[in-house]
Amino acid sequence: AILGDLNYGAEVIAGENIIVTGRIRGMAHAGANGNKKAIISANAIDSTQVRIANVVKEITDNDYKLPFIYLDGENIEIN
Repeated sequence: AILGDLNYGAEVIAGENIIVTGRIRGMAHAGANGNKKAIISANAIDSTQVRIANVVKEITDNDYKLPFIYLDGENIEIN
């Protein structure tokens, strides 16, 4: 868990889940050891990319409030 923001230029790589109490501005890679059940959660997201296991998602619309990011098959979903 990260208390606060994940700032621009910062990179977090975790084998399990990533929980950010603030805003994700840097790069978050959950499930880096191949864990496809890993999730990413934050207060807001203002990043251009997230990763779960070996799947990468480019983010073009950063208008997510309390995003919950997970892998659905081979696609990353953001709710």
